Amino acid sequence: MKKFIIPLFVLFNIACHSPAVFEKYEKLPEENWNRYNAIEFNTHIPDSGLYNVTLSIRHTTDFEMANLWCFISTRSHAAQQLKDTVNIKIAEPDGRWLGKGGSIKTIEQSIRRNPVSLPRGNVRFRIEQGMRIEDMKGIKNVGIRIEKITD
Repeated sequence: MKKFIIPLFVLFNIACHSPAVFEKYEKLPEENWNRYNAIEFNTHIPDSGLYNVTLSIRHTTDFEMANLWCFISTRSHAAQQLKDTVNIKIAEPDGRWLGKGGSIKTIEQSIRRNPVSLPRGNVRFRIEQGMRIEDMKGIKNVGIRIEKITD
């Protein structure tokens, strides 16, 4: 019986792990994202190559906008850096919330430039809100997920 349980446990454990090389959320103080408050994530990319980058937003149902524009950029030792603008759709035109969750919603949005080439080593991702309103109330967390593209 143990011969079957151990391989099944290993297979289940591998299947449940995310292929992400980096995934993290940053909590915003007082659920407010100020235009001048950039969120930065420092990560170590294990191998140079192509990656998918996904932004994640957790917001309350008090958020007053139907979308959220974000700017994303990188800093690393590579000659070419990533710069992209992402329009995250938060709600339908009729006001229905998109995403997962009840009173706190989670929205994930891939960046437009996916897949992106990232160098091996330390990479700093910087995310800024790009709305005309200085303070975006109702934003709880900003996150990023980086996944290696495998052949």
